[in-house]
Amino acid sequence: MGLWHQDWEEYGDSLQLALGGAGVADSSSEETGELTALEYVQLMRDTLAATTFELDDEAVDTTIEGVSCRILKPKGEIKGVYLHFHGGGMVAGAAFMGDVENRHLANTFNLAVISVDYRLAPEHPFPAALDDSYSVLKWVVTNALEEFGTRSIIVGGESAGAYLALMTLIEARDSLEMNEEQEFIGANLTFGVFDWGGTPSQLGSRPFSSDFDVLSPQIINFLSSQYLPDKSIQDRRSPQISPMYANLSGLPDALFCVGTADHLLDDTLFMANRWRAAGNDCELIVYPRAPHAFTMFPSHFVELFSSQRDGWFKRILTE
Repeated sequence: MGLWHQDWEEYGDSLQLALGGAGVADSSSEETGELTALEYVQLMRDTLAATTFELDDEAVDTTIEGVSCRILKPKGEIKGVYLHFHGGGMVAGAAFMGDVENRHLANTFNLAVISVDYRLAPEHPFPAALDDSYSVLKWVVTNALEEFGTRSIIVGGESAGAYLALMTLIEARDSLEMNEEQEFIGANLTFGVFDWGGTPSQLGSRPFSSDFDVLSPQIINFLSSQYLPDKSIQDRRSPQISPMYANLSGLPDALFCVGTADHLLDDTLFMANRWRAAGNDCELIVYPRAPHAFTMFPSHFVELFSSQRDGWFKRILTE
């Protein structure tokens, strides 16, 4: 089908071998039954906190519309604003996790990067994170020219962050009165969750069954229950919750990336094609045998992804 270059098969094999050789367990094998929901969420948060993330000394922590945010600016003239949302399954994670990549994007493309520390479930379930994300986006739309000298806006994120980026973009299209010069020029959506009602891959049906993934059907179900308590499957398929069911017309160029060993594979495959069917432009990049959050594990795919993502940013910023 040509979804990826033949040489990438070797990269996927090497990555899976490295993950297995490192003794990394599939998250579905974790014994969580003896933990309460809050205890398990805290375990996830502690695990991320214990991970070494290189912090950017020039990043500025601030609040926008009462929401904690982390801002990184380039040295030169700002050409656009990149509104970024971190991953973490809606229950964990923080803006500082993206410092390295966000600094790279800021300096390479002269972007002001705003990474949002939205509220987390289960303490703050739906729609708290969406409310925070949209509040910041609305501020950016209103103040980008005065604060940063540009009206060009890109949204993006990873995993749950890709979900928030897309939902806020749709809300902005529907609710904000845009200045004629105001322009959303792109959406960088990396291994996102777009259907909280459950795609086949979320339920366990993948073309490549890996011995490793940071997600599993059980973990996805748990995260969904924390973010969307008391919501039925049908409720979760509302366009106000799952962008897979939303009107996608009139949205900007997007970059979709995912691996075939990711339990969120179908979310990206379905969304990218619905994106095109709605009349929008997008690029779809699929990495064979790569698991969820593959960018966190050393492999040929990390450099490849960075190069392809940068090529997309360069294109949308120069068109």
